[in-house]
Amino acid sequence: MTIWKKLTAPLLAATVLLGCAANAFAANLLVNGSFEQPGCSIAAGCVLDTPAEANFITGWTTFLSGVEYVRSASDGLVGVDLANYVYGNGGGIQQNFATAVGAKYRVTFSLGNSQYANRTGEGVVQLKVAGQTASFDTPSAKGVGATWATYTYDFTAVTAQTTLAFSNEQNPYAHFAFLDNVIVERL
Repeated sequence: MTIWKKLTAPLLAATVLLGCAANAFAANLLVNGSFEQPGCSIAAGCVLDTPAEANFITGWTTFLSGVEYVRSASDGLVGVDLANYVYGNGGGIQQNFATAVGAKYRVTFSLGNSQYANRTGEGVVQLKVAGQTASFDTPSAKGVGATWATYTYDFTAVTAQTTLAFSNEQNPYAHFAFLDNVIVERL
């Protein structure tokens, strides 16, 4: 029996670890959650503020005044700023994805801010999903370097197709509202 325990114990441990790893790496239901595709020539500026540019970021659609690619990111090389500085009426980005009615989901995302260009270092981002709305304060930045924090929001799907939207309607000359690394997973 001792040999049997020596052979099966490692197999049992490996099975448990693989099961845990599979849960830890559940698939993101969104496309391009870090906004890396297609990318943009940031040196030239990349403000996506016209109807023709609304679908520029793979998987996402912009609304209000659109968004601006930024060189700061919590994941990858770029993020987006919802406080598009070209217009004063705010910016937003959204994506539709398949859901099962009645199933529970978790949105995980990173928000950031900076005091660059005399901004306050504070901002507010609205999240809308499955008929619910929530507001999140960005982390308070104390300097020109970006400060990032990760947030979560749980919801229950009410339709087979759900829209996740993020927006900011603050004065873009006083505030940033950086967004990156958006993940939706079924619980």
